[in-house]
Amino acid sequence: MDEKSKWRELVWAIYDFADTIFSMNVVSLYFPLLIVSELGGKDIYVGIANSISQVMVIIAAPLLGVISDRSGKRMPFLTISATLCALGTIAIGISAKFALILPVLASFITANFFYQLSLTFYNSLLPRVGPANRWGKISGLGTALGYVGSIVGMVLIMPFNTGKFFGLSVPIPSGGRIATFFPTAILFSLFALPTILYFYGDELKKQYPVDITKIHPVKKILQTFSDSKKYPGLRRFIIGRFFFQESVETAIIFMGIFAEKVMGLPDNSKIIFFIIATTSAVIGSFVWGRITDILKPHRTLTFVLTGWVIGLTILALFPNSSIFYIIGCWLGMMLGGVWTSSRPYILKIAPPENVGRFFGLYSLSGKAAAVTGPLLWGAVILFLGKWNEIIAYRLAVVMLALLILVGMFIIYPNSKIEDL
Repeated sequence: MDEKSKWRELVWAIYDFADTIFSMNVVSLYFPLLIVSELGGKDIYVGIANSISQVMVIIAAPLLGVISDRSGKRMPFLTISATLCALGTIAIGISAKFALILPVLASFITANFFYQLSLTFYNSLLPRVGPANRWGKISGLGTALGYVGSIVGMVLIMPFNTGKFFGLSVPIPSGGRIATFFPTAILFSLFALPTILYFYGDELKKQYPVDITKIHPVKKILQTFSDSKKYPGLRRFIIGRFFFQESVETAIIFMGIFAEKVMGLPDNSKIIFFIIATTSAVIGSFVWGRITDILKPHRTLTFVLTGWVIGLTILALFPNSSIFYIIGCWLGMMLGGVWTSSRPYILKIAPPENVGRFFGLYSLSGKAAAVTGPLLWGAVILFLGKWNEIIAYRLAVVMLALLILVGMFIIYPNSKIEDL
């Protein structure tokens, strides 16, 4: 492979580095803790905010995926989405200073909507980055850089929260969790720029007329889902992904709160846990990327999901700090495998000429899961927490393991599809 091809793959993957800075610092760490621990809200508030933003993506992603396919232009959509995500992140910190929970929730909904929407257009760039026999490795590179981004983001933002860098005082004014959102937005923007600038003029030459007035979002969603039956295994994968993604997305959002409520870990300990998990995810992304190219996506994904079930079950049964860090390492490996095997999975069964459209459906499945998963978690904590809060959190983790098992059962028949 020549140097230009290697550079092209690296520049594409850098966006994964950028977007996981937002995902880790905002979605997984500081926003849920800000709502529950700082502003006195409940888990269900976090779940509702995530769900609203995901419903918006469910409506918008397939529609905009069709427009991007027909126009041959995806970079304007990616650029606008990334910019508005950064601005929404800044708004979270500004709103939190007034200790008003509704503006904070509204700002998060905006930021998360545009973050999730940007991934639709980013993922759909993959076929023009490299050949099909390298999709697993390229996807693995992106996933690995993403988790490096998570670590870099947490480490660089830590002093804005505590005024310390791994226990050492630094000359940065600490403002608590509220002060983490503005620098997170800046880091995300800086690292998103290389991908945006490099690929901006590299659009598809073949274009078709687009009349937006004739594109009905719900109709397009239903039509795309209906068309998925033409391609063996595609519909099963989309439905199965809804269930296992429901579990993964929910774990990402609430693991920090679980650590605080069940084990009483402070923010510094949570950051160490996430660093362990994301370091493992970096390693896992490269490993699973190569395994995906060897064993093919379906078998790889099955191994990964089995690992998730094992890890979540152990965490629910033995919630202590020592095991928590070990499970963080294990689930980090599995997390890298989910993203790395899923993108090549759909590219193997979706038609190349409509990859943006079916990545929209792929995104829809994940977003629908992100609507219901946090609500289910919030409901379990809300109702069972009145009886015993710690038991409620542990049962919520068991629920996540069961959701993954359902997803595995649904996609199992795809094992018979040749070349998958």
